[in-house]
Amino acid sequence: MVLRILPPSAGPTICRVLLKTAASRLAVHSLRPVLVPLCHCSRYSTTAAHLGDAPPTDLAHTRNIGIIAHIDAGKTTTTERMLFYSGFSRRMGDVDEGSTVMDYLPAERARGITITSACITFPWHAHTFNLIDTPGHADFTFEVERAIRVLDGAVTILDGVAGVEAQTEKVWRQADRYNIPRIIFVNKLDRMGAGFGRTVKEIGVKLNGWPAVVQIPIYETDEASEEVFKGVVDVIENRVFRWGQIGGDGRNVEVYDYNWLKEKMPKLHEEALRARVALVELLSEFDDGLVEMYLELGDHHFIPAMEIKKVLRRLTLDGQGRVIPIFCGASFRNIGVQPLLDGVVDYLPSPQDRPPSPVSYYQGRETALLDMSDSRICALAFKVIHDPKRGMMVFVRVYSGILTRASHLLNTNLQTKERAQRLLRMYADDAVDIPSIPTGHIGVVLGLKHARTGDTLISEPTVPKHSPHHQHSKNLLPSVLHKEGTLELRPITVPPPVFFASLEPNTLSEQKHLEEVLQILLREDPSLHVNIDPDSGQTLLSGMGELHLEIARDRLVNDLKAKADMGRINIGYRETITGSLGPVVRKMYDREVMGRRSAAAIGAAVGSVDNFNADYDTAETTYNDIIRLDSENTLTVTVFQRMPAPGLGEGGLLHNISPKPCAPGNEDIHLPQHLQSYATTLRPALLSGALAALARGPFLGFPLHSTHVHLTLNPNTDVFSASESTSSAMTSATRLSITAALKSSFDETISDGIGNGSKGRVQLMEPVMNVAISVPENDLGTVVSDISGARGGNVYALDDDVDDSLEHDRHAHSRHVVGHAATAQQPAQPHGPGGTMRVEEETFMIDPTRVYAPPDATESSHKSDSRYEFRVRTIRARVPLKEMIGYLRHLRSLTKGRGSFVMAVDRFERMDKGRERAILLETRGEKKYVVEI
Repeated sequence: MVLRILPPSAGPTICRVLLKTAASRLAVHSLRPVLVPLCHCSRYSTTAAHLGDAPPTDLAHTRNIGIIAHIDAGKTTTTERMLFYSGFSRRMGDVDEGSTVMDYLPAERARGITITSACITFPWHAHTFNLIDTPGHADFTFEVERAIRVLDGAVTILDGVAGVEAQTEKVWRQADRYNIPRIIFVNKLDRMGAGFGRTVKEIGVKLNGWPAVVQIPIYETDEASEEVFKGVVDVIENRVFRWGQIGGDGRNVEVYDYNWLKEKMPKLHEEALRARVALVELLSEFDDGLVEMYLELGDHHFIPAMEIKKVLRRLTLDGQGRVIPIFCGASFRNIGVQPLLDGVVDYLPSPQDRPPSPVSYYQGRETALLDMSDSRICALAFKVIHDPKRGMMVFVRVYSGILTRASHLLNTNLQTKERAQRLLRMYADDAVDIPSIPTGHIGVVLGLKHARTGDTLISEPTVPKHSPHHQHSKNLLPSVLHKEGTLELRPITVPPPVFFASLEPNTLSEQKHLEEVLQILLREDPSLHVNIDPDSGQTLLSGMGELHLEIARDRLVNDLKAKADMGRINIGYRETITGSLGPVVRKMYDREVMGRRSAAAIGAAVGSVDNFNADYDTAETTYNDIIRLDSENTLTVTVFQRMPAPGLGEGGLLHNISPKPCAPGNEDIHLPQHLQSYATTLRPALLSGALAALARGPFLGFPLHSTHVHLTLNPNTDVFSASESTSSAMTSATRLSITAALKSSFDETISDGIGNGSKGRVQLMEPVMNVAISVPENDLGTVVSDISGARGGNVYALDDDVDDSLEHDRHAHSRHVVGHAATAQQPAQPHGPGGTMRVEEETFMIDPTRVYAPPDATESSHKSDSRYEFRVRTIRARVPLKEMIGYLRHLRSLTKGRGSFVMAVDRFERMDKGRERAILLETRGEKKYVVEI
């Protein structure tokens, strides 16, 4: 947008035609400032007029962006203003009234929060925006994850009162994993207690990036001597945007130059000059060309605005978050949104500006980079929605080629063929049929029967006619015919579940329908998990939190018409063994399977992994194999030497032999021929048996945690012939021996006759959450007392004592994991655990004293301490998960609705006897030994 700013005067003139031409005419006939509408009604039509218009296919003018932030930061409100100013909607929706375009689900409008990410396409000047509005609640973090995966850039919304909140840190690091370029919009600067400068400082410290302040807020004193937020100063273009009409729709904006600012607000003018100097100096640290330009011109203010924008754009596009453009405004008051849209165009990338997408072949054994100019289709399915009228709607991002209607596709993850029957462009819950989805764009495909979140869709590989496989191509999988048939884009990480609840149909006749709609629900939301309790037969639904399960229940009952009831939320506890290794329990597996004898034996002992870790150096030379398992369990194996047989006893076993353990690495020498190559034959069998035994504890049936299992194999007495002691027999013997050893520990537990585990070696463990609670300062003491007292939590930091996210805290306090012994070499993987791209952690830390931040006029203007009532403090604590069930309602009652929290699993900790006894009584009230989780 080109504006020509005129000299200052008393009365502005309103202009509603093309900006550049109108400004030129006014420059001739008047010396008054121009009151310019940043959205021209004649340029953009309403929703009904342009819903079917095709967006420009020029990728340079396309922006795939997302709105990410903490809950209640103003994401949806900002999005509604964007739609209004672009001409998409006739009126601005209100979250409190439930009239927003993006929050279209009944549950979203009833609760006033975003639950599912919504996609919409709208124009801004000559550009097309594909925007995804994401949830801010921690329970729906997977919605943010899969949206970020397909975005090219993101706008992070911050609450100017609360600053950088806990969930903001989490979504920021989610964007870090994918190197997503971001800009920040500091919102709600019209509220009492807002601090733009304080928030800028927090950005540097908590998000570990250099804030590049491109705008500073304008506050004017009203008749009541209160500072009122009126506009922003663009320190790059040397312009002043002032929204003079309070309560207006924000389309009419007074635009002035620095001469007006110097005359009307001299202190703010000086601060704007300092802000430009700070911005140029910051960018000069990363760009030598800007330094040379400064030396040539001799003044920071002589550097052209376009050069500053060019450098800032380049630093933003690298996605590392080293330099972060900072904008400011108040979306609810309709201030600052139009310059933010211009900032998206100026600093966030088009699909062409992003680096090539990494792909893998043959399940990760080969890696490459995807060529965007390739004519073959390559798309990622990042979201699936079941619509009662349209069926399954698969949201895709096209990375190469043009996806057209009736295209034949191959799902490389499932190796299934699909056909795109219809293509849609989404406008929240509205949709318009389109003939194609070009490269770099986001759309919806109908007719895909199997596609799931994270699946890669490509053009169906074809076989040349001269190929010898051509005649048989219909009978062969594409992966056999072509390497392209195994191509996979980087998958989407699915977080593990935290909360559990039982789900039962009202009648047996409803069981089949419940199973069918559960499959639909799981296809829509992979962060939900369903499993069947092996003893009770109950269906167990697990998810990310209370609200997540509550929304899932409403979706099942109200939308999918399932007649079922959800039981109370239960917690997945763990069991552990205390003390050092107990006595070796040897069990023999001897069974006839399909007319053939299957027999093997092995010894097992169990103990605490803490004792093992304390003497790990000795363990490396003692055991033949050390295998680290999930849940911090450890499996060790000792293989004894094979002795020459002086004589055979009954059954072919050797008696009265006391062999010694063989040296690590010499296992194959002492194993019988059919079990040699220990790493590929015997080791997987022992591992499978151990995992099966550790999945169910001896006390209440919970999985084992922090347990050391030691296996002893004597080839002289435990292994029989090759036909009898097969790998499956060794697996069964291992499971039997470990289960017997665990039961022996449990028998010691109840040997005192009480039966409550008060003196034994089996102990319950409970998940402890790393919690970040944001509360107003005047409620700080009440909440801290509640957490540390009644809920048994441990408060370890307040506010800026810890400057990292929950995820970082969890890793920082997790137990040290040592290396494996005698482990097989794994092939290199293109992606990290769970499919996330490995990102090297930046080693630099931001020095807050070097961060430029303008002074906060609102804080300095308040003479009383009442402003501290609105200052948000963050409490960081570790609290048992059981105490956090239902905590949100309790927290809101303590803080008059202003409190919020996010949490992540930190670790499992042993329960004291009082808490263990309470859990035991609670679970035995439902079932004697097995807890339904």
